[in-house]
Amino acid sequence: MKRFQQSAALLGIIGLCACSPQPSPSAESVATAAPADSVVALGRLEPEGEVIRISVPNAQDSRVNQVLVKEGDWVKADQVLAILQGIDRRKADLRDAETDVKLQRAEVDKVKQGGAKKAQITAQRAAIVRLQAQLKTTTKQKQAAIASAKATLREAQLTYQRRQNLIAQGAIARADLDLAQRDLDTSIALLNERHADLEQTRTTLEAEIQQEQANLAELQEVRPVDVEIAEARLTKAQIAVEQRQAILEDVQVRAPIAGQILRINTRVGEQVNTSQGIMELARTDRMFVTAEISELDINKVRKGQRATITSEYGGFSDEIQGTVEQIGLQIGRRVLQEAASGGSTGSPLTDQNARIVTVKIRVDPNDNAKVTALTYMQVRVKLDITDEQNDSD
Repeated sequence: MKRFQQSAALLGIIGLCACSPQPSPSAESVATAAPADSVVALGRLEPEGEVIRISVPNAQDSRVNQVLVKEGDWVKADQVLAILQGIDRRKADLRDAETDVKLQRAEVDKVKQGGAKKAQITAQRAAIVRLQAQLKTTTKQKQAAIASAKATLREAQLTYQRRQNLIAQGAIARADLDLAQRDLDTSIALLNERHADLEQTRTTLEAEIQQEQANLAELQEVRPVDVEIAEARLTKAQIAVEQRQAILEDVQVRAPIAGQILRINTRVGEQVNTSQGIMELARTDRMFVTAEISELDINKVRKGQRATITSEYGGFSDEIQGTVEQIGLQIGRRVLQEAASGGSTGSPLTDQNARIVTVKIRVDPNDNAKVTALTYMQVRVKLDITDEQNDSD
């Protein structure tokens, strides 16, 4: 009987062991079972650069008056996207400031003219213009005469050289050489005379021009202090225009870069929420995947590696391709897995599963259009590390 009880107890223990649930494989065992020729990680689609929340300074108390674009529109840099309330009043203020600038500029011109009669000043200026034209014309004439004298001198020099050669050969008489020498001396003297004539003409006419300019200054009789006051008022008016332009810009929402409108956060009539921005803009013409690569695998990742990208939840069909373009320089926390599992309180320095390095993967241009409208979508990335393993072998 005692032996029977021992046998029954042994069978019960064996049954309990057979029915006990088997422990689930740990994250490390899953990682160990992953294919040796690839690295798999979660990531999310992002545009080149970052998503920009667009607003304007001092917009917290403003309401949107007009929205000039729609979600999905492509816009150019500095394009006006929306207009806030109060633009008509600001435009009127700017026109007033611009009119004041015109008045102050006219006042400066009036002060610079002094008390002289306009006809006298006009006549004096005409005299100066006439003398300047005369100087220009006469200078050209004198320079032409100099050019002619230079040509005559060159001809005389050639003649003299030829006759020197001929007399050395006994082909001509000494008198012929003397005649050539005389012509050469005459040509040199003529050229010097032409130069002196030009210099004298310039000196005379320039002196007359200076005198007429002095007469014009006397006619205008402008006091420097009066000009300074008028110009200071003009400068002040111009500064006012710049200020009005800046105030006007505060109600015009412009695109800081060229890109696509992803979302409009503030509609017509709504008050601007400065934390959200009026709208969101990004360069979706070049999409990237920010992948979270485990610290255990980061040494296998290299720039230029090819990547296969699939949607984690079926946001797009088929696979798209990409290339590793940038590898992060520090360890971070696994954001995407936290979002899926409800978060974790572990530290990236102590929780091994949370230690990751972010890697930027550029989506191939041929596949970019498939994910342009899927910013922040979660994806799964598979990096081909076959070449790296072959190199290490």
